[in-house]
Amino acid sequence: MFDVDVKPEVLDAAMKADRYISKFWGQHPGLRVARSWNGFEALVSTVLGQLVSVSFGRILTGELMRAAGTVVRHPGRSENIFLFPTPQQLLLWDLSSVRTSIARRVTIRALATVVADGTLDSEGPPSVAALRKILHSVPGVGKWTAEYAAMRGFGDDDAFPASDYGLKQELKRHPGIQIDSVRPWRAYAAVALWACFAEERNRSRDPAV
Repeated sequence: MFDVDVKPEVLDAAMKADRYISKFWGQHPGLRVARSWNGFEALVSTVLGQLVSVSFGRILTGELMRAAGTVVRHPGRSENIFLFPTPQQLLLWDLSSVRTSIARRVTIRALATVVADGTLDSEGPPSVAALRKILHSVPGVGKWTAEYAAMRGFGDDDAFPASDYGLKQELKRHPGIQIDSVRPWRAYAAVALWACFAEERNRSRDPAV
């Protein structure tokens, strides 16, 4: 979940292959790729987060959990909470209360189907190539969704969602970046570029700058 097994010295050496990325990496020491508890959860959450803000994506995920997840008692606060729904639950429950498009509901059910029938092992696909082949066969799953989910949910250290808005902005600002030079660690380069994008956006919003 917290990517604590990665070796910092390996990443530092890899990022030196590109002078821009090496600089950004040095400005943000200790960066890691935030993973997910489960590959299926990462897939569905990624679909819900398409073309919406991160905060609203979280709201939609909460709505999905309340619509189809199992209700359990919180062990510490003794209140009801919802577990993320299983593929089988998503295939059975009505998702109309989730404020997303009909097309995305269709995609979510299609993802639930390929996991439920064993086409995709959400705990450990056979290879990154096989993962992408399966995901690209699902209606509504494009390159961004497949790459982002591979990064967050399936431990793919080389995943790179190149069509992501923040990444495109940083690559445009620094056209000299050769992203493939840091392979097979492009996911970490993506995290560094996102950090730079966030800093640049915050600077542009700060009236004191």
